[in-house]
Amino acid sequence: MSFRYGQFVTGFARTMPPTVALRFEEFVKTRGREMSIIRLTEIGEDAYGQPIYQESSHVEKVFLERAGRERDLPPGTLKGGLIRLFMVPWAAIGEEGFDVEIDGARYHIVSLDEREAYLMVEAERKA
Repeated sequence: MSFRYGQFVTGFARTMPPTVALRFEEFVKTRGREMSIIRLTEIGEDAYGQPIYQESSHVEKVFLERAGRERDLPPGTLKGGLIRLFMVPWAAIGEEGFDVEIDGARYHIVSLDEREAYLMVEAERKA
């Protein structure tokens, strides 16, 4: 993963991001929801050959959009639902080795789509 503007607060890019991205950042700071981004790092294997992961996390503010079928599930139902998260384009997240946790549920990242103003992340609920 490369370093992006604002990733470590001061930023590494020589150019400023677009104005729409800065406006989106201010909007998500005031009205967004908190979400944990969890980075999984493989540190070895157990006795059965399954990987062992070490987790590190940080909090980002995002906008959340749930799929229609996810809204109608009763509490505690473990059914694979899709969500879309909209966050600042320089958020420290990637497709492989990252999970997200929001509202007590954990999601695996399916895709990332970078736009000029925001980063759209699609994630699927883990069972």
